[in-house]
Amino acid sequence: QAFPSTISPPTLEKPAASFRSSRKPSGLPAFQVLCDFDGTITKTDVTLAVLEAFALPAFREWELRWERGEITSRECMSRQVELIQADLPTLIRFAASLHIDKGIVTLQQQCAQHGIPLIIVSDGIDRLIEAVLRRHGLSSIPVVSNHLVWDGNGAPSLSFPYASPDCLIGAGTCKCAVATFFGLSLKETIYIGDGRSDRCISTMAQKVYAKAGLREWCDLQGVAYEPFETLTEVTEHLFRKVGCFA
Repeated sequence: QAFPSTISPPTLEKPAASFRSSRKPSGLPAFQVLCDFDGTITKTDVTLAVLEAFALPAFREWELRWERGEITSRECMSRQVELIQADLPTLIRFAASLHIDKGIVTLQQQCAQHGIPLIIVSDGIDRLIEAVLRRHGLSSIPVVSNHLVWDGNGAPSLSFPYASPDCLIGAGTCKCAVATFFGLSLKETIYIGDGRSDRCISTMAQKVYAKAGLREWCDLQGVAYEPFETLTEVTEHLFRKVGCFA
């Protein structure tokens, strides 16, 4: 999918709480760092791992329809989550057992030390993200994502507090809209990601760190980025300018 050269950030469907940006430290290029979760902080896509472990096989049909562009990611995830055959404690235990890129610990520490807000912005599932962060002592990092709920009959479903009707990729969490709604200038934002939900915001962020599918897409679209494989690399590259890493 090609994006126009000039994009107006979309608006959120529902209001959300605001984050307060810290004063910009000298020597650093941005007021905040926004980071994807699935496949960026974790080594695997947590949502997909949960679906493969606990959902009815029909979830793959919805995945194929999304990959073909027949439905949005928001509709795809709604349908897939409804197919999960497990309770919340089981999902939380499973998610917490998955491996992370340990570089997120150093990134969080350096951002905190230098007054740079670090926010996870994900088109994944909040309860799963929170389980992983809690396991690794990272619960202080704010999370913006889709919300997992259970109805009175014990059936899971998703709500989308950060969706936008104008989102170019039909995401459940519109990352561009989230950033602008919270008063975070995308021209003063560093973005870190790896996949399809990271495309739009990568065209507007001041600086992008990309790997995997996002890196390939940026090459095709001519979007400038810094390649990375681990968050340790991102941290060293970002904070070397203020003498944190020799």
